[in-house]
Amino acid sequence: MSTTQGALERLLNHIWYGNSFLSWCLIPLTWPVRWVIHRRRQQASRKGSTPEGVTVIVVGGLTAGGTGKTPVLIGLGKWLAEQGYRVGVVSRGYGGTYGPEPHSVTEVDTAAVVGDEPLLIRRELGVPVVVCADRERALDVLVDQGVVDVVLSDDGLQHYPMPRDIELLVLDAERGLGNGRLLPAGPLREPASRLRNVDVVLERNSCDPDRGFSYQTSGALHLASGRQVRWSECVAEWRDQSIVAMTGLGQPRQFFEMLRGQGLAIEAESLGDHEAMTQAHLDRRDEQVLLMTAKDAVKLPECTDPRVWVVAIEVALPSSLLTKLTALLPSARFVEA
Repeated sequence: MSTTQGALERLLNHIWYGNSFLSWCLIPLTWPVRWVIHRRRQQASRKGSTPEGVTVIVVGGLTAGGTGKTPVLIGLGKWLAEQGYRVGVVSRGYGGTYGPEPHSVTEVDTAAVVGDEPLLIRRELGVPVVVCADRERALDVLVDQGVVDVVLSDDGLQHYPMPRDIELLVLDAERGLGNGRLLPAGPLREPASRLRNVDVVLERNSCDPDRGFSYQTSGALHLASGRQVRWSECVAEWRDQSIVAMTGLGQPRQFFEMLRGQGLAIEAESLGDHEAMTQAHLDRRDEQVLLMTAKDAVKLPECTDPRVWVVAIEVALPSSLLTKLTALLPSARFVEA
């Protein structure tokens, strides 16, 4: 992370999640934001106005920054596939350079072109993923292909032109809504009252059994060789080695604390949110083991450094969420024998 970017992120965290006088100074700048939000809400399609035969579930956020939306979407996509639903995904393709037209993500695409999250979702779920700044157009592509009956939107809670049936909002339990103010005085993309309109609220690391979800480590991938190793074996082998954990997650502390909670003594290095990891980042470290997330690894596709391991992280979704979705969703029509 550059010095300037790191200083900016620390300043924003202080303003948004601390008792900062600067937040009060920025309140006048929230007034045009509130006006734009209100106008967009007035133009929104009513829930349920999705194409016939397709259910659209938005997995979105109310605050700026990472809250775990993509891992939740991946976990939800796996569960839906197990229930017999044909799943597709639409995404803005944040950080990618692909043009304004909808693009179906393939295995040969790179994170630099389509964005790290769409590429990760495509690899983890193996389902159709379409990226476009206009998520409604991306949805139309999936519908026209006729290969899905449930579409998950990676973020897009505030993308009101896209019709939806179910809204699932993801928060971080520790940070919550911060100071409760709209951008730029606070972290909120919409007023806190928006919580009353969504169908489901999930909170990362919440103690509430109906709303809480957490990350679980299931193993590790040796990036250079492709070898998969059980997590318990990894921990036993690494306990006496020097380890650095590097990531470009929006909230890296979650990743670092999870590893330390497993008994690993790690050095932590945070990159900027969505920053692409390069070989230069790795070369400046002399630790024996380098750990990263799958989201980081998709931006480092040709790594031969034998020290690099990708930590496999899964999300444990609350059973109450799955029960509620079972009631809201139509019966699966394509159950494999």
